[in-house]
Amino acid sequence: MLIANVSPRTGGKTTDSGLLAHAVKETKTKKAPQGRKVKGFDADHSQQFWQWAQNGDFSFPVDKLATARFHKEYVLPEDVVGIVDCGHSENHPDITDSVLRVADLVILHMAPTAGDFERIVEPVDKTTLADMIKRSASLRADGQAPPAVVLLNRTVPNTKSSKNYRTEMEAEGWDVLSTTIPRSEAFAQAVGFPVIGASKGPFGALVLELESRGLLT
Repeated sequence: MLIANVSPRTGGKTTDSGLLAHAVKETKTKKAPQGRKVKGFDADHSQQFWQWAQNGDFSFPVDKLATARFHKEYVLPEDVVGIVDCGHSENHPDITDSVLRVADLVILHMAPTAGDFERIVEPVDKTTLADMIKRSASLRADGQAPPAVVLLNRTVPNTKSSKNYRTEMEAEGWDVLSTTIPRSEAFAQAVGFPVIGASKGPFGALVLELESRGLLT
């Protein structure tokens, strides 16, 4: 299956993609008692995900594929989970559109802030991500838009922001995951270094939630 990690602008998406990929590989579950095979795709012109894989000596491949032909050029074996780090949808909607044509799951990464909320729900002169996902249906083999969920990122414990923006996003029709990714210096500094024990923290919990909801095969 192919998981597309998206956001209008920066939102810790590359960090989340790398740590989620490791957690998917490491986390042993009922459906995957040995963990899962993983392959990464860097669909961002910054190539930060790919560079992190080189510097951090990832145990799985990451392909550079920041192109509007992603849906034609990506290669993913049936027994492998693909993790895509998409470029900013505001700047490169053509790449995001291409990824959405073949994604099995879309994870929208957002911080519980007014800035992120407005960029997602009411962008000044851009197509909303919700509309991008909906319009992908006509270009997909099954004629259906992929399932999409929101992952609240850079959350702060014991504050109202996460609860408030969860409610706001649900009111907009989004499915918000129970798992959140807390603001963390360790996560903020993770890019560029080897990843150890990703399954033991919130990313392991994320894998379990996705599997329990039938969103991760």
